[in-house]
Amino acid sequence: MKQYISFILIAGMLSITSGCGSDVTKLAENHSEMMLSSIENKAEAKTIAVAKPDVEMLSNELINRIMQDSDENFQVENFNTKEEINEHLQEVASEDLATNIADTYYEEREGSLYLIPTELFPWMDNEEPYELNQVNTFEYQLVQTNESDLYGTYTIEINFLYEENHWIIKNFTIK
Repeated sequence: MKQYISFILIAGMLSITSGCGSDVTKLAENHSEMMLSSIENKAEAKTIAVAKPDVEMLSNELINRIMQDSDENFQVENFNTKEEINEHLQEVASEDLATNIADTYYEEREGSLYLIPTELFPWMDNEEPYELNQVNTFEYQLVQTNESDLYGTYTIEINFLYEENHWIIKNFTIK
């Protein structure tokens, strides 16, 4: 009788462990497939070619979006809130840069948006030479030294970022 019970226990353990083994094998196969898929996706992502940004077009477009048509009281004609102008700027600029520009150059009064009369920051000059340096696959930096009557000699660094399938201006510094 003891032998019979031992035989049943051993047979039961073998059937339990053999069932677990097939689940582990399936799990291992699925994990291998996921790892292979992940590796293929990474390899595919690395082969995506990103063209250089059109820095002159983007730089001009940002300035054009800042300079809005307004009436004699500086009331902006095409936008009513900072949020609207901010969204418009974010089509070519990072969220942080767009917010900073909107806060610096616009104010909301009496349900309307107004330009704050002030000088625009110094900017790149498309007629002058500049360096365009690749920081990584998705980021470039433009460096240009200029001179103006208002600002004297200055160096501008504009960082361009490839984000959501298009180039934007991430930020800039003036020295």
